[in-house]
Amino acid sequence: MYFLIPSGIPRGRYVVYMGLTKANWIWIHSRAGILIVFLIVVHLILHSQWIIRTTKSFGRKENKNTICERDTVTDKVR
Repeated sequence: MYFLIPSGIPRGRYVVYMGLTKANWIWIHSRAGILIVFLIVVHLILHSQWIIRTTKSFGRKENKNTICERDTVTDKVR
């Protein structure tokens, strides 16, 4: 996507903001975006087993052998 978007109007190209030119900010922005995408992919790979188990559990019926069901809880504290 970085290579497909035209650069736009060249006005302001050499304006300095916080010691960096527009070209420097574009470079930082594009590299930070690539880094974020890479980190998200690594995160999803590391948590892939949890994602698979969780999505499979959505289709299952609830387990009725829970310890504290609403209908079976008794009041033993007086």
